[in-house]
Amino acid sequence: MPHRISVLLVDDSSAFLRIAERFLNESSEVRVVGVALGGLHALPLARDLQPDAIVVDLQMPDLNGLELIPLLRTALPEARIIALTFHDDSLYRNAALRAGADDFVAKGNMGNDLLPAIRNVVKRDA
Repeated sequence: MPHRISVLLVDDSSAFLRIAERFLNESSEVRVVGVALGGLHALPLARDLQPDAIVVDLQMPDLNGLELIPLLRTALPEARIIALTFHDDSLYRNAALRAGADDFVAKGNMGNDLLPAIRNVVKRDA
């Protein structure tokens, strides 16, 4: 059986985390290994789980994605990071990429774009 891409989801909405986890786990290529409710919870969990990819919401109250992404990049340089937000515009996209994200997906396009984004950022290293 081929290696499934391990993914950590980070968002401040438990409802969104459940939806995203269910969606990703339907794929034979991806396995959600953890969910972090907020940015403060994400860093220690990421260190423990060592996922292949981390999907990070940009807007969280405790530690937002733009603050979290550089911390994740330093702590887990081999992990691929995908920024996720409701705001699909170049300002957010550019800020996320400058912060160290490997890719950017709008939540409104998650159904079409998230799996290919995870696949693409992880394959760059393969």
